Amino acid sequence: MRPTAQRILGSLDDPKELEALFRQDPESFRDSFHELSLAAPDSIVLRVWRARLEYSEPARGADRRRLWYTIGIGLCVGAVVRIPVVWLGEEWYYPRLAPSLVLLALAAYFWLENRDRGKLIAGLALAAIVTTYTALLPGSGDYTDSVVMALVHLPVLFWAFLGFVFTGASWREPEQRIRYIRYNGELLILGSLVGLGGMVFSGITVALFELVSKNSADWYFRNIGVVGAAAVPVAGTYLYDVVFKRRTGIASVLVRVFAPLFLVMTATYLVVAFLGGQNPFLDREFLITFNGLLLVVLGMTVFSIAERGEQTEVGWTDYVNVALIVVTLVIDLIALSAIVFRLTSYGLTPNRVVVLGANLVVMTHLAWTCRAYIGLIRGKGAAGSVRQAVVGYLPVYVGWAALVSFVLPLVFRFS
Repeated sequence: MRPTAQRILGSLDDPKELEALFRQDPESFRDSFHELSLAAPDSIVLRVWRARLEYSEPARGADRRRLWYTIGIGLCVGAVVRIPVVWLGEEWYYPRLAPSLVLLALAAYFWLENRDRGKLIAGLALAAIVTTYTALLPGSGDYTDSVVMALVHLPVLFWAFLGFVFTGASWREPEQRIRYIRYNGELLILGSLVGLGGMVFSGITVALFELVSKNSADWYFRNIGVVGAAAVPVAGTYLYDVVFKRRTGIASVLVRVFAPLFLVMTATYLVVAFLGGQNPFLDREFLITFNGLLLVVLGMTVFSIAERGEQTEVGWTDYVNVALIVVTLVIDLIALSAIVFRLTSYGLTPNRVVVLGANLVVMTHLAWTCRAYIGLIRGKGAAGSVRQAVVGYLPVYVGWAALVSFVLPLVFRFS
């Protein structure tokens, strides 16, 4: 009898020791049960453990399948992103389809779990419509403003479809949408880690091959690098789904650390910028920085609320979140005023219309969330109302993205 089987037999009356044996070497523990069934066929403890192991076996098989799915999807999306460039050119193909294809690959990963025919048809239809539309958009490297805005917002539609597949049949439920927001936060972290590992590997690989061929770096990054970059989100999703079982806890920790830091940084930046004479009404670059800061702080606030949970007790993080929302509203109001000033002074352009609309959309969302959060802090609201304010507004962003993608270029005649 193998040593593991002997130790299991000697520990039948010690549940903690059995659990420790299993955790030390799960495979050997499983393999020992054939001998144990002959040595102690009537043991209730062994029958319970056998049932437990048989129950978990399908999950292990599913994890193996997901690994093969991840490898297949990663290679496919890398090929689809890289190969057409040979004929269509990087400046034409990458801005039009590369981000959307990566999001579609992530949707395929989650679709393989349920294989809903309706979602498959919807995904193929969305891909066909967007591919046809982007192929008809003018420009190849020198894009007009309306076309640039359309290409920037088109991936949001695929992001919404990814959420539709991720949440399954319960996509209308706030809790499922919260889970999707959490997934985005975890993917951002895990994808960054995978990407950093890929960069280190690529750097070492290129350094070695540069000793053999001086042109290897350019070939590597234009081919292997592009394929690897396209597959990074898929690899990050696998880690999130299989390795960390859809909950790493990293995002919640980082939010607690960085939310107050962002609050101090944002408030300090506002004071220093205006004391230094910066004027968003006249300085275009400063206005762009303002809007970028607005999006970053908005994302931090949304992730912080998503990680909060349903607890009714108000903590210091809630006060930080409210302060962040208030500061973000101040930034949004300043940016909105500057955009209105530039519109009335210099006229309509696609960029100004998009920035104005985006600021109005964000400001409405922030005001709704702030109202719900203040009600929670004052004891006149529930945590669910705050989470509903966050996720219930998401379709508005999708609608705005569709408007910018399909209507704005037509209104401005692709100028």
